[in-house]
Amino acid sequence: NDFGMLFEWDPITDVYVSKHNFATATGRYPYGSLTVYNNKLYGTTQYGGTNSLGVIFEFDPSTNVYTKKIDFDGTIGSNPYGSFTETGGKLYGMTNQGGVNNAGVIFEWNPATNVYIKKIDFSNILGRNPYGDLLLSGGLFYGMTVTGGTNFAGVIFQWNPTTNVYTKKIDMVASTGSDPFGSLAAAGGKFYGM
Repeated sequence: NDFGMLFEWDPITDVYVSKHNFATATGRYPYGSLTVYNNKLYGTTQYGGTNSLGVIFEFDPSTNVYTKKIDFDGTIGSNPYGSFTETGGKLYGMTNQGGVNNAGVIFEWNPATNVYIKKIDFSNILGRNPYGDLLLSGGLFYGMTVTGGTNFAGVIFQWNPTTNVYTKKIDMVASTGSDPFGSLAAAGGKFYGM
């Protein structure tokens, strides 16, 4: 369909196999990475699904079954670019758009019950339009947005999933780096990004 493909590659035998062709009805244009949880693969697509705003999907490599789990609809978020972060049997992620301010959201999704909960609405002040993943460290999540914040150059933020408290930590400035598209990485007790 020219909308992307989920594939399997064996590095020992060098055999590459197409496993699922993405399609408009069930999700198209996946960004980010696959997340392995309970021997299944989970991911998102940027577009496609019922509302053409992206989906959450599950792929079972033992049966080759692809299942659309959640249709993004704008109010709960839309157009995700990043990957999931798993903790406590739940998957956490962000969307690039949608939510109250059409600036993206942080969400929690339970793959066992298929319950989706929007946790935070991004905004001009808090930061907007994230592209990367959430980094889990010490029970808290950290991430970045591409735009928004005081200088409208993006922010670094902290989010507590237990209390649902979002704290903007750094307002990016053009002279020292702005508009981060990726994710934070932890090394030696410090976080690194680009």
